[in-house]
Amino acid sequence: NNNSNTVDVSSSSDEYSWGKLLEDRKWRRLSVCEVGAKVGFAAKITCIPIIATSILPGGAIGAGALLSAAGLSGLVGAPLGGWLTDRVGAKQTAIVSGILSGIGLMCIPIAMNYNYHPNNNYSSIWSSFSFLQEHGISDQGAAFSAAVLAWSLAVSMQGPALTAIAQELAPPGAKATAMSLPRASGDAVYLFAPFLLGLIADLDSLPMASECAVAGICGIIGAIALLSL
Repeated sequence: NNNSNTVDVSSSSDEYSWGKLLEDRKWRRLSVCEVGAKVGFAAKITCIPIIATSILPGGAIGAGALLSAAGLSGLVGAPLGGWLTDRVGAKQTAIVSGILSGIGLMCIPIAMNYNYHPNNNYSSIWSSFSFLQEHGISDQGAAFSAAVLAWSLAVSMQGPALTAIAQELAPPGAKATAMSLPRASGDAVYLFAPFLLGLIADLDSLPMASECAVAGICGIIGAIALLSL
């Protein structure tokens, strides 16, 4: 009996290995979505702190405060994403939140390169908040921070939805193996994405913070991959 059980477990493990799972279009698309989302996190640990240090008051302190605020927005987004997943659906929540997170990242170069001229009707929109003025936060810094927080909120909403999709697709008897595939695919991004984003950031021919736009595009592509799931 013990031998037969061992054979059954072994055959089940072989049947649901990562290689076998990747033969399924649904698992490939889910993995692509995880990869796209993780490129945004790569930008968070490489490019965003450098930009924040250069434009927020206090330098490194300002950058640290922004990243802490992003973490706080994640605490709000995760339960909100779970609530939407239960009521609207995992696929719909993952797609919409993924697109919104990508847009948030793509707004960063817009915030950095926008002409905040005093005569422009939209240039001082952030200056109307006395809190920002009191702490020396410029229009550029406020717009940049808003884009980062929008990305953080949206991408944290996407997390529970992607987990729910993986759980739905996971075959019985191999759920842990199957659910670890998208996560591992996303984690593999950290092997190359920070370096590539750094290369893009150093290109003088591109506008400032273009690497964040590239990360946002990757997130949107990943979300769109779920459309035919």
